[in-house]
Amino acid sequence: MPARHLVLGLDGADLTVIRALGPAALPHLFALMERGAHAALESVQPPATLPNWTTFLTGVDPGRHGVFDFTTRQGTEVRFTGGTVREAPFLVERLDAAGRRCACVAFPATYPPPRLEHGVFISGWDSPVAFEADRSFVSPPALHDRLRARFGPWRFDDADEMNADQPGWHARLPGLLEERIAHKVEVARWLMERETWDLFALYFGESDTASHHLWAFHDAASPRSPAVPAEARDGLARVYRALDAAVGALARAAGADVEITVVSDHGSGGASDVVLHLNRALAEAGLLQFHAARGGRLAELVGWAKGQALTRLPPRLRERLFRLAGGRLPGWLESRARFGAIDFARTRAFSDELNYFPGVWLNLAEREPQGTVAARDRESTVRAVEQALLALRDPWNGQPVVDTVWRREELYDGPHLERAPDLLLRLHLREGYSYNVQPSGGPGALFRRLDPSEHLGKKGRSLQGSHRERGFFAAAGPSVAPVGEIDAHIADAAATLLARMGVVVPAEARGRVLWEALGETAGETTELPELAARRAAAPGDEREVEKRLRALGYVD
Repeated sequence: MPARHLVLGLDGADLTVIRALGPAALPHLFALMERGAHAALESVQPPATLPNWTTFLTGVDPGRHGVFDFTTRQGTEVRFTGGTVREAPFLVERLDAAGRRCACVAFPATYPPPRLEHGVFISGWDSPVAFEADRSFVSPPALHDRLRARFGPWRFDDADEMNADQPGWHARLPGLLEERIAHKVEVARWLMERETWDLFALYFGESDTASHHLWAFHDAASPRSPAVPAEARDGLARVYRALDAAVGALARAAGADVEITVVSDHGSGGASDVVLHLNRALAEAGLLQFHAARGGRLAELVGWAKGQALTRLPPRLRERLFRLAGGRLPGWLESRARFGAIDFARTRAFSDELNYFPGVWLNLAEREPQGTVAARDRESTVRAVEQALLALRDPWNGQPVVDTVWRREELYDGPHLERAPDLLLRLHLREGYSYNVQPSGGPGALFRRLDPSEHLGKKGRSLQGSHRERGFFAAAGPSVAPVGEIDAHIADAAATLLARMGVVVPAEARGRVLWEALGETAGETTELPELAARRAAAPGDEREVEKRLRALGYVD
């Protein structure tokens, strides 16, 4: 049996989309749902990629694993760190320490790969402009050479999403994603043939890419839907069908009695044509002040330079630029684009204005370089932010914009809670479509409508598809009863995977075992040894790993 447990990560896969396409289009996914358990899987809030996949791969809360975003912030400076700030071991590391043979392939925010004594680990993309994996992404590194010789380079963004506004780009995208899916299936089957795996986990990001770039074609009711013939609206469905075929092919390759888990980090939906500028909303409430015109012009110039670097350069050269000066140049640009227009000496609260992770930081005197909020004023400032944001109304329909303002303590638990914004936001949908949070760059209107030329979007700008807080989960195999739809959180998917493998779930795990979905054959039998620290890189690989980390700005 090539794999006893098969885990397939489908980034952004959405149960609503799956149901709409139906069993004729997606026979393998529907077969899994029929003979096992499935859920509209609840994400970690907000439903962002890195914290959710890291929660699934470690089993613990973001407050314990410490990964909240592509970047980390210190004062007004941000650095691209990806998963290198992770503070908890992966579940496959724990399993490896117990002698289990595991393969973990292509999941994001897993660079650098841990060295497994009994298995293999291939890291996924580690930065927003990552283009191609080199030897430092693969453990053991020699496997990279064998894979490249047999299957060619392992690329992350051969679609060049930064230039999605080029003529014909969207028409070409479905075919390119189908090819990428087929390539991963070939690699996975080859790896399966080499070993009998206790756990084989493989990531597909193509469902997320398709949802971001093809949603308005798929959904004719979208306010950003282009006028195209019916045959041009099939792109998202084509990608889902290719992923369904991949699920079927890999299940067959794994063997008749394989235990299968299919999981997504978040769901997907459409974006509206309305833009929201959170820092301008805070400024209107007297909680933030922008610099005079000079500071605004600087932020605007930096934003323009960042856009030019991301769109005018080919992907390989773009990644090389990202590595310049030890990765500090992109961090410097990102810092000025986010915060360059803000006068922190006169500001009480501010936002990173991240569309996928909307939040607000307090400008605390004991924490920030130019902090203005004393400890005694923290609570009153929180209430002022809540009041200002909950009072926001859509200027076109008069409806409230912000649904919920959470304090980070309400969402996360653990020693790395301080890495999260003080306040996290859930925004209402606008007639079923999400608002587009974009950088303010200085004073101006709180809201604006996208120009029709912006409707299709591109990476780094407002995309036509956005994240939703309910994704997809399916489990089937000898240990799973045919119970149909259940309620589950992404951390529950991790805990349940361990239980199905006959492993005691670690005490610090966030999720619960979905016993309601498991049959009589499932049970906790083995206690895994705890890892005192992340496995150190082998001496032969240490220099290469350090070089890559330094190039991306992850280490000094």
